[in-house]
Amino acid sequence: MVAASLAAMLLVSTSALWVGPRAAPPMHLLRSVAVTAGARLSSPPRCCDSVDVEKVSAAGVPPEKLAQAWRGQEQAETLGTLLKGCSIYIVGLGSRKTAIGRVLSRRLPRYRVYDVGSLMCTTYRSLAGGEEALSLQQLVSKEPLADVEQLANAVLRELQQYSRSVFVTWDGAVTSSDYMVMQQGLVVHLDLSTKSEEVALPTDGAEGVMDAWQDGHTRADVTVRIEEGTVADDAALKVIDALIAFIKDNPAKSGEWKAKADAELEKQAE
Repeated sequence: MVAASLAAMLLVSTSALWVGPRAAPPMHLLRSVAVTAGARLSSPPRCCDSVDVEKVSAAGVPPEKLAQAWRGQEQAETLGTLLKGCSIYIVGLGSRKTAIGRVLSRRLPRYRVYDVGSLMCTTYRSLAGGEEALSLQQLVSKEPLADVEQLANAVLRELQQYSRSVFVTWDGAVTSSDYMVMQQGLVVHLDLSTKSEEVALPTDGAEGVMDAWQDGHTRADVTVRIEEGTVADDAALKVIDALIAFIKDNPAKSGEWKAKADAELEKQAE
């Protein structure tokens, strides 16, 4: 599919992309790409359940594990209060960030999770009229990188209106347009030391693209190093701790970022 045709389809479809849980979309949208995205993501994940001390103790859980569970819950509640509904954007290389983002959303009170890479694939499949499932690697190999970036940013813009959300971006979310959207929330870079074979890279110039993406991720507000072998729950707690520290160190910055990002978006819309 050539760049012009994909861009034209994006202009028509992304304005109708419905992914939020607030209300059912108008009937004429049920035949659009919104059906695919909305059906997958309309139900928010459960918040972190409270810990039943007696049941956990009876199950023979070591005291140190129980203490860690309590600490995790307390830290998540603290972050939830500090965020005040502000969304979190997860950037980084590889699929491990998706599992961490899901755990993070479950720990935070009333937060949802959106997998941007997955939405890109389902949106493209709907636009192209295909029936078979499409992976992100297949999409990046199939289309010019500029078109994939355009699709990713269109999906991200449709999602950014929803507060109290954890957005797990695709690996290439590094453009200025991406950051204008993401900086309306807090951007967290997960440094996972991912190998190139684990990343959805284009066929041509893969090494250079990966280097550019890694460099772009360093523009995030917070970088959290996740060691190999760290389970998703422990990784999510590291993210929570890092965000709490960052917000306390920068109490007024979130409002400044949001105002600047909103102004940039309005400027582009003119």
